[in-house]
Amino acid sequence: LAFTYVEDAVYLALALLLPACSAKIAGAAPAPPPIPVILDTDIGDDIDDTWALILALKSPELDVKLVVTDFGNTEQRARLVARVLVLAGRTDIPIGIGIKENDDPGPQAEWVKGYDLAKYPGRVLRDGVQALIDTAMASPEPMTLIAIGPPPNLKAALEREPRIAGKLRLAGMYGSLHRGYDGKAKPEPEWNV
Repeated sequence: LAFTYVEDAVYLALALLLPACSAKIAGAAPAPPPIPVILDTDIGDDIDDTWALILALKSPELDVKLVVTDFGNTEQRARLVARVLVLAGRTDIPIGIGIKENDDPGPQAEWVKGYDLAKYPGRVLRDGVQALIDTAMASPEPMTLIAIGPPPNLKAALEREPRIAGKLRLAGMYGSLHRGYDGKAKPEPEWNV
């Protein structure tokens, strides 16, 4: 099945949240403690990652420990994350700036025009890959890495510290194969695989 970006975020959120919600509705045992997560995002192109971040922040089933920006202009993406976290009152969550690939400000740049990342009241970690590694390795329990964009940070983190593979549960699309991209008849991988 091929989903739109918005549907991907909704399906991922539902997959993570439905078990806890159904237990509450059925009057079952109390919900388990929140799942510690790292959100790895290419926020700033389409609105879906912004919605996914807000949903993660508002979901009592999730405990967001770190947000890492991924793909493209990761510092610009960090500005978007910072502004959302400020508006949500969640500057306790550190932001890791992932591997920068270009200077394209992206279509949501106007929303953070003039926003000075140095004035963000929370922690901004310049090496987002190391922040991902440190957060995962310091956790007493396995963490869930929710990757909602291309995962070059994950690739780099695994190359730097292969032991994180045993410390992370991975939740993400990680690309797809579809017949019909750009009107082509032959199946091919999505561009970000």
